[in-house]
Amino acid sequence: MSDKHYRLGSDQHQAWAKDYFFAPRGIGFREPGIVALDSDQLSAYNVAKSFYQSYPEVFNIEYIAAETGIEPEDIKSRITRMYNERIIMLVINPAVATYGWGLYYWVVKFKPDTPNHVKIKLSEWFQNKDDICTGYETVGDFDYFNGNHMRVLDNLLSDVIGHFKNMDEIEYVHLCPIRRDVRESNVNMWDAPQDSYRKFVWAEDQLEKLFAGQNKIDAIDFAIINAINNTKSVGDMFNYDVLANLSGLDAKMMKENLCEICDTRRIMVPMLFVNYMKLGLTKKMFLLRLFQNIPCYQKAQLVDSFANNPTYGDIWEFTDSFYDIMIATYEELSDVESLKNDLLTIAEIEEIQEASSSRQFRRWTARLDDQNGFWEECVFTDDFLQNRTVPNYNTDRRGKKWK
Repeated sequence: MSDKHYRLGSDQHQAWAKDYFFAPRGIGFREPGIVALDSDQLSAYNVAKSFYQSYPEVFNIEYIAAETGIEPEDIKSRITRMYNERIIMLVINPAVATYGWGLYYWVVKFKPDTPNHVKIKLSEWFQNKDDICTGYETVGDFDYFNGNHMRVLDNLLSDVIGHFKNMDEIEYVHLCPIRRDVRESNVNMWDAPQDSYRKFVWAEDQLEKLFAGQNKIDAIDFAIINAINNTKSVGDMFNYDVLANLSGLDAKMMKENLCEICDTRRIMVPMLFVNYMKLGLTKKMFLLRLFQNIPCYQKAQLVDSFANNPTYGDIWEFTDSFYDIMIATYEELSDVESLKNDLLTIAEIEEIQEASSSRQFRRWTARLDDQNGFWEECVFTDDFLQNRTVPNYNTDRRGKKWK
C-alpha cells in the first residue's frame, strides 16, 4: 500500500485518481462522442461478429501464424472446431459507465432448506430475462451473482429485482454497483491498472492443469486464442481486407475506427470468450466486504494488487454497497484454500463470502445455454426513456408474468 494519504486540502488532494485511465468515480457518467453499438464506426467488429462462425479468416491469420508458428490452415480449422464445439465466442464489452449506464451486479441468497425446484424455476427466469446481461448461478454462501446495465435504477428495482425479491424463500438481495471493471473472463478491462489494458491473463500453473485435465482444447488451441486476445492493438486482431470483401465497406476506414474506439478511447474490448463450462471448470467466487473506515483510494489499491495476480480471472470493484470486491478463479486450476488463507491475512477485509459456479447464463448479453439451442443469441436492452415502474409494465420481455 502507498504511504500517501491523499487528504483533502493537501497537495495530494485526490491525486491518486491520476493513476487510472478512467478515474474511479460515479456509477454512470455519460461522456460526449460515445459510439453506438450499431454505428458504422463499429462496423469492423459487427462484420466479424456476423461471419466468424463460418469465416475464421476474419481474424488476422497471418499475425496468429507469426506469433504462434502454427500453419494457417490449422489455425482456421481449429477456430472453426472450437466455435462449433461451443468453446469460444467472439464478444465485445463496452465501458458501460461512459455510455451513462450503471452496471449493477446483485447478489441473491436463499433461506436455508429452500427446495431445489424453487432455484431451478428462478434460474430459468434469469436465463430468459433479456435485461440481465451477465449472470452466474452459484452454490455456497450466496446463490446468484447477476448483473444489469441500466440507466434508471428504479427500472432495475421494479422490472428485474422486484419480480422475485419478496419471494418467501429469499433471504436477501444486495446490489453491488460497479465502480471499476478490472478483469472479466481473464481479459483486462479499461479499469485495469498501469499498462495492462486488454491483456489476456492466465497463471502458468493454471494452464498446465488445464491442458492435463481435459481434452477439449490443447496448448495449440490456447496459443491461437491467446494470440487473438493479446494483440497490442485491435488493428492486429482482424483481417480488415477480408472484412471489406465480406461487407463491401472500406478496410482502412474500418481499421482506423476500431483502433480509435478500442485502443485510444478504450470504450470497447472485443475478445474471444473461453467457455469454461465446456472445459469442465468451476468458478470459485470470493465476495469481499472491507471495514467501513477503509478509504476509497485504499480499496482501489487493494484491487490493483489482485490485478497483479494472474490466478484471478475476474475482478470487480463495487461502490455504495454492503460489499466491496468480487474476485474469481477456477477451482480445478487453483489452490483455493491457499488463496483464501491469503485473503484472511489482508487487514482491510472484514468478511469473505464464497461460492462456486458451474453455470453462467450469459456473456455480456449473449446467451450461453447451447444445450437448448440459444447459443450466442443476443438481445441488447436499454431502459432509456422507459418507466418500468408503472403498473401495466408487469411482464418480462417475452410476455410472461413471474409468479
